[in-house]
Amino acid sequence: MKLTIQGTARLSKRVLSRLRHRMTASRMPALRSNTAASPNGTPPPQGDCEPGSDARFQAFVEEKLDRDAYLFNNPDVKAAGVDPVEHWLKWGIDEGRSMAPRTDVVIGDMDHIEGASWQYFRWKGRPVAVRVRRPIGRILDQIAEQAEFDLGIVAAGAKAIGNLREFDATDLLARDGVHVSRIFESLSVVPRTVVATPFLCTGGAEKYVADLVQTLGDSVAEPILVVVTEATEKESAGWEALNILAPLKRHEVMFWRDACGPGHAQAAVFARFLNALRPNTIIINNSRVGLDAVAQFGRGLSQYAKIFCTFFSLGVNGIGAPYGARFPRRTLSYAAALTDNARMADTLERMWGGIRGPGVVELPAKAMLIDETTFAARLARRSPRWANPDRHRRWLWVSRVEPFKGTDILAALAQLRRADEFDVYGPVHGSLAQLGLSAPNIHHKGVLENVPAADFIDYDGFIFTSLFEGMPNVVLEMSQHALPLILADVGGLRGTFDDSAVKFVGHQHHAVETAAAFSAAMDAVCGSTGADVERMIGAAYRQVVARHSPAAYSQNVKTIFGLESD
Repeated sequence: MKLTIQGTARLSKRVLSRLRHRMTASRMPALRSNTAASPNGTPPPQGDCEPGSDARFQAFVEEKLDRDAYLFNNPDVKAAGVDPVEHWLKWGIDEGRSMAPRTDVVIGDMDHIEGASWQYFRWKGRPVAVRVRRPIGRILDQIAEQAEFDLGIVAAGAKAIGNLREFDATDLLARDGVHVSRIFESLSVVPRTVVATPFLCTGGAEKYVADLVQTLGDSVAEPILVVVTEATEKESAGWEALNILAPLKRHEVMFWRDACGPGHAQAAVFARFLNALRPNTIIINNSRVGLDAVAQFGRGLSQYAKIFCTFFSLGVNGIGAPYGARFPRRTLSYAAALTDNARMADTLERMWGGIRGPGVVELPAKAMLIDETTFAARLARRSPRWANPDRHRRWLWVSRVEPFKGTDILAALAQLRRADEFDVYGPVHGSLAQLGLSAPNIHHKGVLENVPAADFIDYDGFIFTSLFEGMPNVVLEMSQHALPLILADVGGLRGTFDDSAVKFVGHQHHAVETAAAFSAAMDAVCGSTGADVERMIGAAYRQVVARHSPAAYSQNVKTIFGLESD
């Protein structure tokens, strides 16, 4: 009998050997080195990268990206009908989406990347490091050893063992080098509120969180910690000069990548940090590591803290604003979904309202308002322009200059209205020529440092062509300039404005069709009497005051966060 067991055990070990080979060679293929690393595993200097790195990296991704897993884990991509490789190279790599199981990808800063297991590439001018973590061989050895005493362990066969469930644990290689003392020594006080946001820059999400921090700070005399999870302190240089971020200067700001080191992208490391602080309130604002921490460890974190995760939009078929499409179903059990517009709130309720948890909360954005006297003066200054039927038509367009903001619509509109002039303000992502904005009647005027203080007296109206939004702050700001507003019907705009206050334009199937609809709305404004235009502009001003005033915002914050009312 003993000989029979030993013989069977030897057979089991051979089976397990084949299983191990399948799991390491087939299921988790090793990476072939395309760019040699230095002996100590650090990335080679950028100058050492060969020409054509984009092509080599694309070929590498086409071979290694797990298409089935990518579509399964990203239903928004599947619903949009986009090729997984194309989507990952265009958007997924920057959004932090996994290209395959057990695969880590880091782009940009390589300061914290160590180890010979990393492979190095370049993509679109940026360094990229990729690592595939092999399954732990000792686990398979244990299965083989256990088979000597319990043959049933291999009865399930190679297919079952090869598809054992995997549970993500903290990456010990990343934890080795986490600067624990530096993290906590950098804090002057123990915060009662922690806000995680990826960047300190000019943007709607950044203004939203800055306004929230300001109101919370004014309402409770407790320390607030702002954790910048993506940008380093060097990359954020000059943020103190940005007007919209001024409220953050009153509170402690920590740059997570600088303080944490190699483990900055690990959700478990960030969750341990939050757990050690034990704040009363945690606010996650577009932070990938923060959302991952709530999704994976929210049950524990929510035992002592109220957690809020901001979601502003689903984008176009879930592309472009992926966090709103991917994370609510994973976080709503532990964290309230905080949004700035009624349309997104309704969508979240419709899609995931059945999940038991804190629920969905709408907090309309706060607008910078001018008083009625100043507004009336601006309105009066426009009368001479509207009274002149022969005036040269000029239109204002303010936003980030990128495809998701409807640049193809703007380009088509300029072709339809060649006698009109279009002045564009905002940072350009790419080049104007690549975006199709090279028409002679389109003029890029740079970036507006202070929209409320700008003078737009010489424009016939403001056009907003964005493909998707939450609640765009720039529209709220433009309502204070006594301009006719011609807006794409997106995001939460209808939650603030009605048809008496603005001209809404619905998106059509093609940019040219949408541009024609915008042109018709512009003609309607130009053909209106001065009195009609004044009534429309006045209605827009009053509707913004009613919904987005500092007083209304403050009361909403107190209600949502359980603070005492005045």
